Amino acid sequence: MRLSLFALLLLAVPASAQDDADAAVRATIDQLFDGMRAKDTTAIRAAMHPEARLMTAAVGPEGERRVIESPIDRFLTSIAAAPVDLDEQLTDGYPVMIDDGLAVAWTPYTFYAGGQLSHCGTNAFTLARSDDGWQIVHIMDTRRRDCEAD
Repeated sequence: MRLSLFALLLLAVPASAQDDADAAVRATIDQLFDGMRAKDTTAIRAAMHPEARLMTAAVGPEGERRVIESPIDRFLTSIAAAPVDLDEQLTDGYPVMIDDGLAVAWTPYTFYAGGQLSHCGTNAFTLARSDDGWQIVHIMDTRRRDCEAD
């Protein structure tokens, strides 16, 4: 009986640590979007690694597929200068995968500007754990206009 209880406790510890890491990864992603809603570039920057990269898998005007990189500073400037409220709603229960200091999150989203549906798509986040906690090191997204409001 003691051995069984001990074995159960050992199994529970990694699950608890994994749950804590999952919650911390989600909190970092939430910090990014809370910062966007508040147009708080300091909060956004705090969620991101100093060398973070932002990329979009896009379709050009002639239908050609391409990858577009957006500099972090341009992204932050556009958020701060947005003339309307911005709100990116993530699908609840999105998957997060973690291995030691690496995490990946796949987050379908709907984006609103000024309360109006702007576009939707999916974000693919890569995060790394530093001594200061989880930081976003890469975001790649898709953007479509053929979407419905949640």
